[in-house]
Amino acid sequence: IDIMEANQLSWHSTLHSAHDHNGQGSGYGGGDTFNGPRDWDSTQYAPGGTCIDTSKPFEVAVSFPINAQGSLLAMVVTLTQQGKTCPLHASVSGYAGLAELTQALSAGMTPTISYWSS
Repeated sequence: IDIMEANQLSWHSTLHSAHDHNGQGSGYGGGDTFNGPRDWDSTQYAPGGTCIDTSKPFEVAVSFPINAQGSLLAMVVTLTQQGKTCPLHASVSGYAGLAELTQALSAGMTPTISYWSS
């Protein structure tokens, strides 16, 4: 589970099962060979961004909603910044590997956060 795969120009939150390198993600950005998600745009998330100015600190909140049986339904990430009134949301649901991730989280797996260079 990658809560934050990001730099100042892109953000991805991605669910991966053990044998699914690409997984399913949400956020903004991509590279030369990867056309990533576009849940918001470069005017909203960037240095000087209207919602998240990535040259300044911002807050990240993540939740893992479950159903009545305790199975993972989604990963929901919200980015906010003091003085800004437009939070950015990244939600990953409907992923085929949710049952496997439920078992891994129940066993004590720790989600990770990484900061990419550009």
